[in-house]
Amino acid sequence: MQYVRNSTVNVLFCFIVYFSVFNSITSAANTTAAADGFLKQLLSAEQHGMGGSFVGTSHGANALGSNPAGISTVEGSRFVIHATRLPRTLALLSKPNQNANYEDYSRYEQRAYGIETLNYVSPMGKFGAIGLGLAFEQAGPFRRVDHSGKALNSFPKNNLAIGFSYGLKLFGGTRVGFDTKWLRSKVSDADGTEHLGHGYAYNIGISQRIGDGTLVGLVARNLSNGLSFAEPSIPDAMARTIVAGIAHQHQVSDVTLLIGLDVHAPFRDGIQVNIGGEVWYRHRIGARIGYLRHAEKRYTRVFLLEDGAFEAEERLWKAEGFSFGLGVRLRGITLNAAYTPQFRPIATENERIHIVQGEAVYTFSIGRTFGKPMLLL
Repeated sequence: MQYVRNSTVNVLFCFIVYFSVFNSITSAANTTAAADGFLKQLLSAEQHGMGGSFVGTSHGANALGSNPAGISTVEGSRFVIHATRLPRTLALLSKPNQNANYEDYSRYEQRAYGIETLNYVSPMGKFGAIGLGLAFEQAGPFRRVDHSGKALNSFPKNNLAIGFSYGLKLFGGTRVGFDTKWLRSKVSDADGTEHLGHGYAYNIGISQRIGDGTLVGLVARNLSNGLSFAEPSIPDAMARTIVAGIAHQHQVSDVTLLIGLDVHAPFRDGIQVNIGGEVWYRHRIGARIGYLRHAEKRYTRVFLLEDGAFEAEERLWKAEGFSFGLGVRLRGITLNAAYTPQFRPIATENERIHIVQGEAVYTFSIGRTFGKPMLLL
């Protein structure tokens, strides 16, 4: 009874902290840096397969970049490599003409690109666990062209993040963790001039175990003062967010079931939710399914070829749909693959959008554990 009482107190404390600091750390700037979206995609193949759920399901090396409280579950050193492949995306936009017939008037095109991450965690006994992470993104030009070719947005970019994480188990099943990342972001303008920005970003996570198989948690993400670009016109702000989540694990004979749910308040651009589950048989073969809905406003600078000027363009982009994943464990090696829906622009009034190419994102990972196997919850 005393354990349950302590757990309840800790859970209430988590939510008190959440509501007390919510207004102060969830304010998002209108125009965010390219590195902001990069950091939000640093999830594992396991998490992608479960619809992007990570607050209660992050553990070991997969917790770097998502919920650092989860690295405290590791009982043996572990490293994992993730490779995410975002396909070439081509979206055609059409509007009604004078004859009320829809015709193409603009096109969005994003070249194929990828994100690679390398995470390593090591336990320190009663002193918790530490982790090191490296992530790199190489994105080609993003283009927005109208029907006459008079508008163009063609700015290649790459982002690099080097991180350090620390997680610790406390009394009553409470886990806390933080990670800090040094960021280097390189973007090019319409003239091909490269601009470098540097800065730091932080994640703070807390989770509470309830009973034998339930975990609730909160994560404050992308706490940062932004990046330092010498060119003031380059976006440099980071969007701070809070994510609340719950996970439950159940064991039936040789089958292990894990379910996770995340909610991203305050729903500025609609409901933001991740839900998913995974099933493992004898901890050897696993399958995952999930559903996600994310929407975000993207602000881009469009270079107008007609008069050589720039203008700002705002549009809502959304990723929604089912995700799937598979996993295989062979002794100390774990292989995972995942399929998730791609972000796409949302049609405005009297507009239609047709996705010609690029509707899915694929993530692969390989991990190696030294010592004892990982604990899920």
